Amino acid sequence: MIEYIKGILLEKNLHHIVVETGGLGYGMDISLGTYETLPESGEQCNLYAYQYIREDSYKLYGFATREEREIFEALIATSGIGPKISLAILSHMPIDDFVQSIITKDISRLIEIPSIGKKTAERLCLELKDRLKSIVIQSDRKDKNRNRDITPSPAHPVEDAITALIALGVKPIHAGTAIHKAALVLGENASVEDLIKEGLKYR
Repeated sequence: MIEYIKGILLEKNLHHIVVETGGLGYGMDISLGTYETLPESGEQCNLYAYQYIREDSYKLYGFATREEREIFEALIATSGIGPKISLAILSHMPIDDFVQSIITKDISRLIEIPSIGKKTAERLCLELKDRLKSIVIQSDRKDKNRNRDITPSPAHPVEDAITALIALGVKPIHAGTAIHKAALVLGENASVEDLIKEGLKYR
């Protein structure tokens, strides 16, 4: 079982990366949250990994934090939720917001996520509430035991562009979808201004 990968980031896009380590290139599907933590191509990256093995499928998923991987594992263990929907959830809502929505049974917030309807949201709340509470408690304990300075990550153009669209009155979920589509069209080095202009076409 591959638990962790440390290597050179060869390729990256919003949903898939290739990391070289030990002379091998590992393709990994990722969430947008993980994408926003990645260094530039050619630099070293460190990711937690999850192997998803089925008779007709073998995929490797990468996560910026252990907590994100644990929530992914909890999601795919939920009836009717596979890796694709799990990544969509992690991509469209910050982890803290998702956990809070589950714990408080905020159905209206959850159904803003693409592919999540009311029945699915209710099932997620029912099946995940206790497990996510446990993940949060364990994460809090780890944070308290860390004896190191944490430097905030620099803002990413995608995040800034989403924030700008929301300020213009676009609903958060629509703003996120629009800017992510714009980023796919313009590429990872697009400026905030260009992302906003392109994103307005998809709101």
